[in-house]
Amino acid sequence: MDIEKDEDEEKEDITNLSQQKTTQDKKKIVAKDLVELEHVEVKKQEMSQETKKLSDALKQFGQEESVSEELSNDEITILESFVGKRLFLRRIAIVVNQSRIPLGIEPFNKEQLELLLDRLIHKNYIGFDIVNQERVYFLTDKGKEYIQ
Repeated sequence: MDIEKDEDEEKEDITNLSQQKTTQDKKKIVAKDLVELEHVEVKKQEMSQETKKLSDALKQFGQEESVSEELSNDEITILESFVGKRLFLRRIAIVVNQSRIPLGIEPFNKEQLELLLDRLIHKNYIGFDIVNQERVYFLTDKGKEYIQ
């Protein structure tokens, strides 16, 4: 009988220990119990008058620049034909018309090319020098920037 009592006591001890562990586990403090959350008011920051004026001026400047600087497809084709070189009108005509003829588009004649080149000069995308009484065209910094 003593053996049975010892076994019963051991079982009771084990159950008591397990019950103590579960109650200890339940009593453990969790981090969220330690933290108290508070409501924080957030206010939207107002833009100063000086900043508003500057923003409006930049927007207006960007709109004016984009309206005046629109390039036609033909002008873009001419700009892309330079590839960092200085070109005579004849060479520009060859390079530009080389891409137009296979597509069935009418090639540019001399007058049309000169008109497009003059527009690009006016918009400051290209410049020219006189060499042997002929114009040699080249990209300006603005033209190089546009192509890149």
